[in-house]
Amino acid sequence: MSGMGRTGTLHAWEQEGVVPDLQTVAKGLGAGYAAIGALLVGGRVVDALTKGTGSFLHSQTYQGHPVACAAAVAVQRVIRDDNLLENVRVQGEYLGELLKERLGGHKNVGDIRGRGLFWAVRVPSTLIPTLTPLKT
Repeated sequence: MSGMGRTGTLHAWEQEGVVPDLQTVAKGLGAGYAAIGALLVGGRVVDALTKGTGSFLHSQTYQGHPVACAAAVAVQRVIRDDNLLENVRVQGEYLGELLKERLGGHKNVGDIRGRGLFWAVRVPSTLIPTLTPLKT
């Protein structure tokens, strides 16, 4: 949910100073134009596979579908060429300011946090009604 530019960088982990061994990407990869998913594999995993069998056997529902791949490439080019990541950072800062300004002092808001265009407003647990099980 936090990848493919939603936080202001292509991958949210880029802002944390860590590099995952594996990362899945899907909806944001093709921006909803085509069903596509991918597994990004880090260097440590590639090294282990190379020293082992040398192969990575897998299968996906939409594996290598040329139309989906073309859509994903086009989406990634738009993200790059239209400088969308910078726009997410700028608009995200503005969104955060507005959320904090308008909701920050509200009695039913516990916390507001996020980055880029990926934000959350926490409702304190004391305000969440307790659900009772249905009688059968």
